[in-house]
Amino acid sequence: MKLNKNIAWTVDGKIINKAKYNEAMKKITAATFNEDGSLNHEWYVAEDQETIHIYERYQDSDAALAHLKVWSQFAALFLEGATMDSFKVYGDVTPELKSAVAGANSIMSRYGGFVK
Repeated sequence: MKLNKNIAWTVDGKIINKAKYNEAMKKITAATFNEDGSLNHEWYVAEDQETIHIYERYQDSDAALAHLKVWSQFAALFLEGATMDSFKVYGDVTPELKSAVAGANSIMSRYGGFVK
């Protein structure tokens, strides 16, 4: 079966300052949209309007590393707006990416499945 080299990650947390969170979301989303290799960048909020879930997917480890450089420009703003309670990375990460996401709660390597 066909697989790919995509890297995905999820972030879960809580909004602590809605204005800062919304500003960060707009700036990060706009910057990420223009990145080569960014495939998904989706922000979700629960019914309580506090609990957040962010899903991101990149073409490969190189694209994910490039995104982290963009993220670093907005990290402080994001953390003024929300907590980052969970950060999970999925895919076959390169040693360079593994080092860059060393603070992740978990890194999960592909074990099976398929891509259509």
